[in-house]
Amino acid sequence: MWGEYVDSTNLVPRLWPRAGAVAERLWSNKVVTDPDFAFKRLAHFRCELLRRGVQAQPLSVGYCEQEFEQI
Repeated sequence: MWGEYVDSTNLVPRLWPRAGAVAERLWSNKVVTDPDFAFKRLAHFRCELLRRGVQAQPLSVGYCEQEFEQI
């Protein structure tokens, strides 16, 4: 992934939400085109990544339960 604001400090957090979106499209049936359904699955995927210790940027306003367990 290339971008003007991507370097070794933020590559992984930026990469995972985008990789999840690509995977959602490639592994979903062709007739599945509801963006709201996909968004819910991607938000859950981000929370799962965080639970496993992989940093991933948020998709929008919101949170995952495990983000606040350490506070």
